[in-house]
Amino acid sequence: MVEQDGGIAQRPRLGRGQRIRAMDGDVKKRLGRVRDQIHDPTLSVLTILLAFLIFVILPLHATGVISAQGNGFAIVLLLASCVLVQSKRLMAILVIVLAVGLAAAAVLLRLKLPSNLDLFLEAGATLAMNVLLIFVIARAVFAPGRITYHRVNGAVLLYLTIGLTFVALFTFVGLLAPNAFKGLSVENSPEVASNLIYFSFVTLTTIGYGDILPVHPAARSLCNLEAIIGQLYPATLLARLVTLELEDRRK
Repeated sequence: MVEQDGGIAQRPRLGRGQRIRAMDGDVKKRLGRVRDQIHDPTLSVLTILLAFLIFVILPLHATGVISAQGNGFAIVLLLASCVLVQSKRLMAILVIVLAVGLAAAAVLLRLKLPSNLDLFLEAGATLAMNVLLIFVIARAVFAPGRITYHRVNGAVLLYLTIGLTFVALFTFVGLLAPNAFKGLSVENSPEVASNLIYFSFVTLTTIGYGDILPVHPAARSLCNLEAIIGQLYPATLLARLVTLELEDRRK
């Protein structure tokens, strides 16, 4: 401490490097507080936006009401924003950069030279983003602590993400084996995304209308896997949420 003439103690002046480090630490603390505040609400916001995009925008695009391109890119960006809020790991950021790059390349190819290649790129971007999001959201939803409204919405988001993951897998199968599905042709058309999402969620919920049928062994195997997950997920989710709520009340 340094004393002035009046005997009043004064803190020593910080150097430039120390001031910069202090400011940097203060900014990181503020960003951390903001991130903690929006951590759970982001789950609800993303659930609403993703559901609106899947069940409203894509059907309108398939019927020709909306002609804008880049729906897959929009989905990837939505999922990426959720991952950025929920996780700060370097690997997650690298996967996000890769997925966004693939989705952007798919949009450019579709505008300049439409082909099945842009479907491959878009499916790859969606698959990478969905797998990453499943791990990130599962950790947030099933983590110890009080069960909130936002965490329940996060479970819905996780369910939607599982359905989109199989959309990407069905796309790969349909492109590699053109006759893999009866009643569904995986080709570059406005309605292909809506049709694949419809088939994926019909399979996930085990409704099975029968208008689209898997023919190829790989397609059938994926359908079996998705149907099993669709049956086990609600029971597992309910049991885990009830357990977490009871544990939180005992504290």
